[in-house]
Amino acid sequence: MDKLEIDFEEKVNTGIPGLDELLEGGLIQRSSVLLRGNAGTGKTIFAMHYLVHGALNGEPGVLLSIEEKKKDLYREGARFGWDLESLEEDGRLAIIERQSSYSITIHELERMAKSIGAKRAVIDSVPALFTSYPNELQVAEWRSAFHLLCQVLTESCGCTTILITEAGWSKQFPFEEYVPKGVIELSFKMMEGKARKFLLISKMREMRHSKSLHLYEITGKGFTLFRPNKFQRGGM
Repeated sequence: MDKLEIDFEEKVNTGIPGLDELLEGGLIQRSSVLLRGNAGTGKTIFAMHYLVHGALNGEPGVLLSIEEKKKDLYREGARFGWDLESLEEDGRLAIIERQSSYSITIHELERMAKSIGAKRAVIDSVPALFTSYPNELQVAEWRSAFHLLCQVLTESCGCTTILITEAGWSKQFPFEEYVPKGVIELSFKMMEGKARKFLLISKMREMRHSKSLHLYEITGKGFTLFRPNKFQRGGM
C-alpha cells in the first residue's frame, strides 16, 4: 500500500462509545458528515462529545454555534464533566458565535480553525446559519454556499466535519445529502409505551457500515450507543 492509500484509509475516532465499531473504526479523515434529527434527539451533545474527545487526544476542534451562546454551552458541557472553557483557554477548542454577517462568520470560522490547528469541526446548525442572514444569503444560493462551506472546512482547514441539521429542513432542501460523505440520523421511536432514541447510519461512502437502528441514550458521560448484539440479532 502506497502513502496515498494509507492517508486515504486513516480514520478519525469519534470517541462516542459504540459508534466507531459501526464505521470500520471511525470517520474518514477530512470528510464531512451530516447529523440529522428532530429537536431533543441529542445532536448538540453528540457533536460536543466528538469535539471534546478530539481536544483531549491531540485533535483540536472548532464549533460554530449559531443559536446557543458560549456560556450556555459551557454550562451544558459541565453536565457531562466537560470543561469547555478550559479547553478553549488551552487552545484545544474554539467556540464561535454568530457574527454580524454570513461572510464574517465564515471568515472567523476559517481563521480560528487554522489558528488552533483544528482537526475537527462542527456547524450547529446549517439551517440556523443559512436563515440568519436573509439579506446576504438568498435561498437560491444555499446549495452553492453549502458546497463551499464543506470545501472550506474539509479541504482548506483539513477538518473532519459534522454538520448538524433538522429532519424537516432536509426534506425541504435535499441538497444537504449530496455533498457530505455520510448521513447519520437520530430519531425517537415508541417501544413498550416509552420513547426510545435510535441512531441510523443511512449513508457513509467508501466504507462498510451498519444499516440497522441502534439504541442510544444520553448519560452523565455524554452520548452512548448500546452494543448492537445487546438489543439486536445479527449485529451489523
